[in-house]
Amino acid sequence: MMMNLKHSQQRGLTLIELMVALVISLLILAGLFTVYQSNQRGYRLNEGLMHTQENGRFAIDFLSRDIRMAAFPAKNTTIKGVLFSGSQNDVVDTSNHPSPSDALTLRHGTTGLLTADCAGNTPGNVDTANSMLNTTLNQYDIRNTGRINNRGQSIYALYCNGNELVEGIENMQVLYGVDTDYSRDYITDQYFTSNQVPNQDWSRVVTLRIALLASSVDERASAASAKTFDLLGTTLGPYNGTVTGIASDQKIRRVYTTTILLRNNITP
Repeated sequence: MMMNLKHSQQRGLTLIELMVALVISLLILAGLFTVYQSNQRGYRLNEGLMHTQENGRFAIDFLSRDIRMAAFPAKNTTIKGVLFSGSQNDVVDTSNHPSPSDALTLRHGTTGLLTADCAGNTPGNVDTANSMLNTTLNQYDIRNTGRINNRGQSIYALYCNGNELVEGIENMQVLYGVDTDYSRDYITDQYFTSNQVPNQDWSRVVTLRIALLASSVDERASAASAKTFDLLGTTLGPYNGTVTGIASDQKIRRVYTTTILLRNNITP
């Protein structure tokens, strides 16, 4: 009788209890997986945004420092006269540019005072084509690096004299601030593209306004964006496949704009 009583008190899990436990476990695992995915997306988004901001700010800083050096020293009128010779508006080159982008050419230096070019070489890129052997020439543009990202897309970068400076820069637009007053006061009155500068008189250019479109190298956003980007009057995008010739992607993009005073070009 005692053995039968003990045997009757031994119980296991019923099929229903086992199924309930499995369902609860699956719900917990699903919640954990959702949290993990959300954290992964947040990490990728923050990483892409950080790299985009870093590249954009570095490119703006590099250009600003070199532009402030343009036409150095101030008394060299020859350099002033061709300060931006060779700069171009809306360069179209499908092999090197994802969309029409500007090119910027800067000169500085003179005999005995040659400054390093953008690659750090002294003497650097000397303008022999225009017989200006005592000047350093820096030519900035946007090019295809020849590398691809995590989705097989081309990576673009800011280049100087053919040397890659900052990756993730997709477009550059430049406006030239001109002192149009008859009696010069060295204050910008109006901004022009390079081919619109009145009489191509670069000695009247006193400021430069530059806009860059920086992007994450890899696709980091959760979806393609329908947003467009305004670069000094030039509209780019959207990058969601709705515009012919612009591929859809999930890159993070930001516009960086700055205005730089040409200190050496405003000296009377």
